Amino acid sequence: MPTTFKTAVTNYLRATNLARGTRAEYQTTLRKWNRWGRGVPIEKVGRKEIREFLDWVYERAVAEEGSNPGRTANKAREQFRAVLSWAWVQEIIDVPPRFPKPKPQRDVAGRHYLTKPEINALYFATYRMRRPRGWDDAISIGHYWRSALVLFFNYGLDTGTVWKSMPDHEPILWRQVFWGRQSPDGQSKEQSPWGWLYYRRVKTGKAFYRPMNRVVHAHLKSLAVAQPRDDGPVFLGGGSRPNTRFQQLCALAGIQPRKNVETGQDECWELKDLRKTCATYYDEHVPESSIEILGHR
Repeated sequence: MPTTFKTAVTNYLRATNLARGTRAEYQTTLRKWNRWGRGVPIEKVGRKEIREFLDWVYERAVAEEGSNPGRTANKAREQFRAVLSWAWVQEIIDVPPRFPKPKPQRDVAGRHYLTKPEINALYFATYRMRRPRGWDDAISIGHYWRSALVLFFNYGLDTGTVWKSMPDHEPILWRQVFWGRQSPDGQSKEQSPWGWLYYRRVKTGKAFYRPMNRVVHAHLKSLAVAQPRDDGPVFLGGGSRPNTRFQQLCALAGIQPRKNVETGQDECWELKDLRKTCATYYDEHVPESSIEILGHR
């Protein structure tokens, strides 16, 4: 029996723990789909139907003198994509359709994530980081920051999970790095060829066992050149103010400050923006996946 978009949206909202406002936005998109009036079941929705629907949403927003029609169409695009991705996971559809490119939009809230070229620039700028006064570790501070950037990008960690800059922070220790294939979580039978990482979120205290990929494994191994103490922190070099060093790294990488759209003032990038960067790139591949990966409520 064909599955209507209304049925798919209803079941998707039942299966996910979205905020009330987000649920209302999905219902708005559903009403627009019904008003568009094609009535195509999701099993037969292709790139052509999606493009025509989004064009209709855009043109309707322009006709109603919307302040940001591109953003209106892109919001509908994101929600449509999330529902179809869920339907694919549930095996309701065989293959998710290719989506047209987003419409040009005005970023009302400003950009709070770093682009891939900027991430690359930050990574290579770590080779030019100056040695802090009194630094006597065998590994350079840039080496620690390169590895930290890799973990920020892959897991969306809190700053306090990497560096203990406040008394209540619980940074990753070497005993929380597992090189074996078997998950250290006794309730899981998963395996990872590159090992596992354990950490807790700063705000919620929730514990995570995350598999490492090849890049994360290589960077952590490069820090374990000597036999590390089990109770020793994995990362050094954060100092008492990691954000200050991060802003110095941004200057080395030639990354311009972000602009606050409301005030028009330039603002420095902060380490918490790497968490938003991680969420942005995960959601580009699998919409809503960052909720689980970053440990949101």
